[in-house]
Amino acid sequence: MLLRLAPAAGTALRDAEALSLHVAGAEANVAISLASLGTSARMATILPENALGDRALHSLRAHGVDTAFCLRRPGRMGLFYIESPRAGREGGFFYDRAGSAFACEALAMDWEQVLAGATWLHLSGLTAALGDVAVAALREAIACAQALGLAISFDCNFRPLMWEGRQQEGAALLREIAGAARLLFASDWDARLILGDDTAHISSLFPALPALRWIASTSRTDHDAMPWLGAMLTSRAGTTTIPPALITPFIDRVGAGDAFAAGLLHALAAEWDDARALHFAHRACLMKHGIAGDFSTLSVSDILDD
Repeated sequence: MLLRLAPAAGTALRDAEALSLHVAGAEANVAISLASLGTSARMATILPENALGDRALHSLRAHGVDTAFCLRRPGRMGLFYIESPRAGREGGFFYDRAGSAFACEALAMDWEQVLAGATWLHLSGLTAALGDVAVAALREAIACAQALGLAISFDCNFRPLMWEGRQQEGAALLREIAGAARLLFASDWDARLILGDDTAHISSLFPALPALRWIASTSRTDHDAMPWLGAMLTSRAGTTTIPPALITPFIDRVGAGDAFAAGLLHALAAEWDDARALHFAHRACLMKHGIAGDFSTLSVSDILDD
């Protein structure tokens, strides 16, 4: 987990006099979205023993996430800053995550206890970018999940800024973790990175990753200066697609992919068919764009009745 700090829309960080704060983190976003959908969700992480760790823990609990394995340790909270695009300069992300309590203490997890009674383990490539301790913890979690027979989902979430100077290492780690996944959130770009092949596409991953059952992705396009969102779910039997739909309202893009992941996990855990599951996840992702902050708090009825 981490905290997102951002100036007002259209304001540069260098000019900002105030920053809004949102609790963030890919896995936490998924956990909160799942709990809001009525699917039991448990978060495993390390939070610092300070007020910022308290804020993160409170957000999880307030939205119904099981926090029994959110451990507290000395250290700092990871941060990231975001500027929205504005005239004369494109917006971007700025990470400040080195030396966080999680990055230093992730091996404190007892994964047999964490995963007891669970059916799925959801992981993100953002965690893999945090260094050797985080990678070792991921490997322990995967090994335990496999021994317990859990399904594993993995969102590649490759952020070049977090892998500067280590892109080959990042590609190898993504392939290793993706190799354990039943459900993979990946794009054609991720497939090319994982396979080291500039001609690869999503379906190229199936022969290389025999545990895979599904690969899910979204796509954003612009028509007439308006943003549109499509989605795709590919299995070994074929592909289900949803054509692009207009994203409106568009308030906050951050976390929309996590809302998509949570929607799909909720649907697949309920054993919906691929077409119904993808439609639900696509709607969850579309609607998250209308919610400020990093996570969706939409219920199933919110999504189906909209």
